[in-house]
Parts: sequence; structure tokens; C-alpha cells
Amino acid sequence: MNKVKEAVHQWVVHNESRILKLLQDLISYHTVNNAVTGTEKDAQFYVSKLLREMDLQVDMFTPEEVPGLKEHPGFFHFPGKDYAERPNVVATWPGSGEGRSLLFSSHMDTTVVAPGWKRDPWTPAIEDGKLYGLGSFDMKGGLAASIMAIRCIQELGIRLKGDLMVESVVDEEFGGSNGTLASRLRGYNPDAAIVPEPTNLTVSPGSRGGALWRVTFTGSTGMSFSGETFVNPAKLAAKFIVYLEEYEKERQRKGGPAPYFQEDYGLPVIVTRLEAGDMSLPLCDSGPTVCHVDIWVECHPGVSEEELKKEIMDGFQAKYADEYPSWDEPRFQKVIRFLPGTQIAPSFPLIGMLSEITGEITGRKYGKVEGARFACDAFMFNLFTDTPAIIMGPTGANAHAPEEYVDIPELLQLVEIYAIAALQWCEYHEKEGDVQ
Repeated sequence: MNKVKEAVHQWVVHNESRILKLLQDLISYHTVNNAVTGTEKDAQFYVSKLLREMDLQVDMFTPEEVPGLKEHPGFFHFPGKDYAERPNVVATWPGSGEGRSLLFSSHMDTTVVAPGWKRDPWTPAIEDGKLYGLGSFDMKGGLAASIMAIRCIQELGIRLKGDLMVESVVDEEFGGSNGTLASRLRGYNPDAAIVPEPTNLTVSPGSRGGALWRVTFTGSTGMSFSGETFVNPAKLAAKFIVYLEEYEKERQRKGGPAPYFQEDYGLPVIVTRLEAGDMSLPLCDSGPTVCHVDIWVECHPGVSEEELKKEIMDGFQAKYADEYPSWDEPRFQKVIRFLPGTQIAPSFPLIGMLSEITGEITGRKYGKVEGARFACDAFMFNLFTDTPAIIMGPTGANAHAPEEYVDIPELLQLVEIYAIAALQWCEYHEKEGDVQ
């Protein structure tokens, strides 16, 4: 194995420009998720052509082509959602039949362009060992690394025993995950999956969950010329926001569940939008009757959507117990699907394997193992299939933000990690001629 590891390392060193070129090509495609539609199609055709040129068996399909998708309990019904021009791509490199199968599962879509970019988000730029561009970190860097890991094994003339697969799905951002579900229902459910979301080379056998709600406060306002009593929903919303800040601080005093989240004290509560009053009027001389507060709240594995909502409301009602009976309870409306946090058993052998490989390649004793500090689509594997999913991807910064980038030296290490992990997990014949 040492000779093979050295060969993989040398291949990565000598093919840096090809690895970066693939990521630059992926960044150059506009693949923004617009919630109901998306622009992934051209990039998906590019990926499918590349994978066919690598002699992989390529399956390209839209989620709605998959029977039973909309009836599945994991499907999220979002008004106006259209997959007509949004195909998934799944490619298989069949092994000789004696080994375990492995899938690298990435999403092609990106979030919208955040305000503040100082460069064109779709024109990749390399500066100081970083490759900048929209989606470079989340998660085209991981997709490029997984494709190039397969190319590395192929060009070294090594044949795997187990099947190795790579997929690029649509509609992951904004809690989509229907693209990921479609591939599972299509039958691509291997012995293990690696989700190349950006973890800074941390091996993450679990991820947080999260909810995006629109919380609506109602009231009655006007001018109290005759002693009327009014309830201004904007004031109620303000109290709620003050409470959320306290709630966030209180939660951050506590860690999460074992074995991957005991040291996770950073669960965020983010007010993403406020809306009150009629903004079309030139002025308003009375308060609004409705105020909306959009909030993103993360949670640890094992917490349901109803439990999270109840925890918030119980605390809010307790804080304002004297006032609360005088106003209507706020209404929680789901904006996107609830993303459940999940974690897999620590005994699953790929976890330790990835940790050892990462430690060896990065020069540490072992690679870091902890829960991912974000929500993603890994739950589709862990809740609805028998395929355990581990999240592990590149190092970088500014996901969903201006000046997103991926760290180039560690992207190259990731290609090496993926290639060796595939070799060890799937097992291999060292030369094509050795395959029986």
C-alpha cells in the first residue's frame, strides 16, 4: 500500500493544474438556486460529458422522472418548484465485484450572490494560495476533488474491487434536498457515502439540523382618541428578537450529544428578515397590524422541529408571562423544509479509516473527527436509506458570502485523501491484468 500511496501523492503533485482547471470550469457556470427554479443544467451537462469521457456509466435524469418521489415522506413540497431543466448526474465506475461500494455525493447548485463581492463571482481567481469564486468552497471544490480522485486511480492503472460512484445533484441549497432524495430512490444506495461539503478536512459523521421559519405577530393599531387599547405587533416582534438573543446565549452554554457534538457550543439563531407596515405608502401615521420575523435556528441531532419550536415558545412565554395573555400567540410558518440533524454510529469503519488517512496526509497523528457545524442533505442517506453518510470536504472560507474561496494546498490533499479512501474502502487490484 505504501507504493500505491506514494503513486497517488505524485499523481496529485503532477496534476495540480488539471485539478484546479476542473474547479475553475465548474465555478464559471452559473448554477444559482432560485428556490423554485435553478440554473444547474449547463454545468450538469459539462460534468456528464467529462464523466463519460472517463468511461464511467453515466445516468442523467430529472428528479421528477423518478417514480414515487413526490409521495416519499422525505420529499419537500415547495409551491412552484420546477425540475424540468434541472438534471441530476450519477456516474458509476464498476468494480470487479468483490469489494464494498462508495459514493461521493455533491450538489451543483449555489446560493444567490451575496452583496459585497469585489470581483465577478463566476470568474475564478487565484491569489495567495486561494481559489476564489462562487461555490468554490460550497461545494464545487469537493465535487472537483472527488472526480479527480477517480481519475487519479484510473490513470495509475489500478482497478477497484467495489463500485465507485460520484454524483452531482441539484437543489440542495435552501433546504431543497429533493435532488439527493431522487438519487436514492433511483437506486444509488452504496455501502457508504462521503458528502464533500466544506468541513476544513474534518471527518464529520454527523451534522446539525436547522429550521427557517416566518414568525408572524398580529395586533391592532390606530390612534387612541377614545381610549382604545391597541397591541402593536412590531413591539411584540421586538420583544421576541430580544428574547432570541438571550436564548442563543443560553444555548451556547451547553454542548450537544455524544459522540460528535459535546464541544459544539455555537448553535446560531439568526434573524434573517423583518417586515412590517405598508412600504408602498409615502408615510404611515399608525402602527402595522402584522409583523413578520424570519429566523434561522440550528439544532443538534435528536431534536425534532416541534421540539425546537416548543423550546423557543416556552422560553418566550415564560419571559413575558405577565404580558403574554393579552396578545395572540405568534404563528410559525415553515419557509423551507426542516433539516434534521443526524449522526451515524462511531463504530462505522469508514470513520476511522478517513481519520487515519487524513492524519497521515496532513502530517497529524489523526484527522479531526467531530460533527459538522452546519445543516446539509446528509440526513437523506442516514434517515431514509441503509447508506451511512460521512461529511468531509475542503478547507476555505466565506460560504454563502462575498469572496468565497477554497484553500489550494488542502484541496490537493483532499484529492489524495479521497483517492486513498476509495482504494482502501473498495479494495483494489494493483494492475488491470490482475483482475480475475
